[in-house]
Amino acid sequence: MPTDPLSASAELAERGARPAVDAPPLYDGACYSAWSRNLYRRMPLPPHARLLFESTVEEPTALLSALTAEAFADGPSDRYTSVFGRGNPFLIAAIAARYGAPEASVLPTTGVANGLSQVLTAFIRPGDGVLIETPGFDVLGGLAEAAGARVTPLVRAAPEFDLTADALREALTPGVRMAVISNLHNPSGRRLDEERVLALARAAAEQKAWLVVDEVYADFARPDAVRLPAAPNLIRLNSLAKVFGLYSLRCGWIIADPAAAETIAAANAAREFGVSKLTHAVGALILENPGPFEAHWRAVLAERRPILERRLEAMRDDGLLDGAMPEFGCMAFPRVLRHPDTLALAERLWRDAGLVTAPGEMFGLPGHMRLGIGLSPEQMDEGLSRLHEALRR
Repeated sequence: MPTDPLSASAELAERGARPAVDAPPLYDGACYSAWSRNLYRRMPLPPHARLLFESTVEEPTALLSALTAEAFADGPSDRYTSVFGRGNPFLIAAIAARYGAPEASVLPTTGVANGLSQVLTAFIRPGDGVLIETPGFDVLGGLAEAAGARVTPLVRAAPEFDLTADALREALTPGVRMAVISNLHNPSGRRLDEERVLALARAAAEQKAWLVVDEVYADFARPDAVRLPAAPNLIRLNSLAKVFGLYSLRCGWIIADPAAAETIAAANAAREFGVSKLTHAVGALILENPGPFEAHWRAVLAERRPILERRLEAMRDDGLLDGAMPEFGCMAFPRVLRHPDTLALAERLWRDAGLVTAPGEMFGLPGHMRLGIGLSPEQMDEGLSRLHEALRR
């Protein structure tokens, strides 16, 4: 193994990578949402850079273009209708049919974050306790804090990242009004089945608390249509952003008990003035005939999950990582052996190998790293190979 900088640079160049020694530091903090936004402001990165953390299915632009061209070829589609008030009625009907929910349970939003903000406005007052899972996506806790909540971590312990009803009961101390979790869990990809979700909702109800579930990755583990069980205190948030790769539409929704949905809508009537008439019309068309879009994400996962799984196994066999590919979804969150400070490791991987990773510090668990399937198969395989080599050093 070369020990001087010139030899190291030559070795990297032979593998198609060049050290980014002249680039400014890429990691100036441990907040994932702000870091990723700043990262994209710096695009394009050097050609040899590889983003190994991406967790969104690539946008199906050809399908989206064909659908919108056909729908608006002879003037606007009849799905292009007023959204003022309850939202696009065709979209509401399609969501209700897809998830087996009454239409009165469905509230369209501009995404999951907007949905959570509306839920917090409706049910949380300053000083109320809100449990936020950790490790987790920092936006969830940030929105709760912005609503004036007293945020307490709800630990999902490695390596399983499970969450039981008993663990939730123990965390639901007096004054806690809500627990917010994700399913599939971000960043680990761990799935809680619907029986478990209902058990968690019952545990929350014992404390007169709400259970809010961010389900933006959940459809990776579901059939095209499913009858989701309901509970009076269970609120589900979802969108077309992650599974469908249609983040450009900003098309999301809340599914809640009809009485809770009515409360949410009323509490936000003076601050939410409607979703996009255009993009939610497109969302309705997609969810009325989701087959081509479902086929797209399934093909992406079928092609790329085996690459990540194979590379993870090779790094585990070499004693570099600990953790397997989860059963569903587009990401993994292995522990990086011999590197408890994964933020420092991430900076070194960027500086020396042009690899962009999401260290566990950004999700509240140092020593781990989130990896995803956002690159093309060739770039993903090559980038993970470079990660394997870099972790050997």
